Formats: sequence, structure tokens, C-alpha cells
Amino acid sequence: MSDDMIEPDVVESRVGGGFGGSSSAGVDAGYTSNRGTLDESVYETFKRDVLDINTRLKQVVYPHFGCPQRCTAADTGRADVGDQRADVGDQREIHCDLWAPLTFILVYAASLSRSNTNALFSTVFVSLWFVLLVMAVHLRLTKIRDGNSLLSYISISGYCLFPLVVNNLVSQVILPLLFHNLESHLLYRIYTALRLVILGGSLLWSISAVSFVTKSTTFIQVYPLALCLFGVGWLSILS
Repeated sequence: MSDDMIEPDVVESRVGGGFGGSSSAGVDAGYTSNRGTLDESVYETFKRDVLDINTRLKQVVYPHFGCPQRCTAADTGRADVGDQRADVGDQREIHCDLWAPLTFILVYAASLSRSNTNALFSTVFVSLWFVLLVMAVHLRLTKIRDGNSLLSYISISGYCLFPLVVNNLVSQVILPLLFHNLESHLLYRIYTALRLVILGGSLLWSISAVSFVTKSTTFIQVYPLALCLFGVGWLSILS
């Protein structure tokens, strides 16, 4: 196949942009990504996709509290921040994907349904996608002026499930290995308390992440999101 028949790679310019075109996530201004896959190996494609997912996780759920770049942009009120948001506004769809949300949901459903794989796995899988859809519709209705699509908010909500996936893996895999013998009432109480503490921390992490990346500040904006995430996290306690 001649080179002129291969579609050239699309180069994305992420000038301070991330999910929804936001420049507050601390992404390097000169970051670019080659999206063409016809002339590269499967390993290179997989490696690039994993690195892209890691970049988006940094923007959304990795600890962002006290980030110097974010505080500087907020405190100084520079005019170029608004220019950068305008430049990446047309590319907000490019920066969202469903590969990571799909992976998180598969891991969550698999770890939650180890004892009853056939019935529980499909129920949890469909329920989690429904929760993401509800969160996305809520964000779309409360953030009409932002101009983000429903698919963008599904992707953002899916990335914010990452802390709850970590909580579920700890509760369903790690803690049972550490507390395999729960005949003692004291050990059972410690086991339950640890699960509740870890759930509370992961919920706080997820809620703060989705509130931060979507700039949701009011009670009406945050409460439905927190309620959906609480329902997802509580499944790890009930199982």
C-alpha cells in the first residue's frame, strides 16, 4: 500500500486542555498525540492508549489538591487562561474516551461477582452503565452553557469511578486475604470498620474529583452525583 493511500495521523494540540477543554487540570501546554494506527504495531497502539488513559486519570482522579499550577491560574486570573480554553473548546470531544470507563466497570463487576458470576456480573455491568448515564444527563442539564456533549460527561463520570474500583478491589480481594478467619467478634468488627473507612475515603475522592473536573459547586449540582457514587460504592459493602 502506497503512502499516499494511508490517512495521515491526526495531531492533537492540548494547550492546557483536558476533559471538557478545562485548563485547570495541570496538563503541559505542548502535549501532542498522534492518533493514526495504520502504520504502527499493536504494542505501540496499546502503549499509547494506556499512556493517554493515565494522562486523563491525572486530570481527573489523581490527587490534585494543592496543585501549584492550578492555584496560580486561579489566583492570578491571567487572560491567557481564557484564550487557552477557547482554543481547546472545539476539541473537547477528542479528549474523552470510553475505554477506561469500560475497563473500570469490567473490573468492578468481576470482583463483585466472583461467587455468582453469571447472574450478578451482567446485573452490575448494566447497572453501572446506567448510573454513568444518569450522572451524565444530570451534568448535561445543569451545565448547558458549557457545551459538552452527553458522551463527554459519560466519559468523565466513568473516570471518576476509579477510586471506587480501588475500594472494591481492597474490600473484595485484599481484606478477605488478611482477615480469612473471622470467628472472633473483635476481628469481624475491625474488618467491617476498615471496609467502611476505606469506602468513605474512596467516596470523598470520587465526589471531589467529579466536582473538580466539572466545576460543580452548588448543592443541586453535587448531591445527585454524590448519591449515584454512594450507591455504586455501597455495593461493595452489601456483597
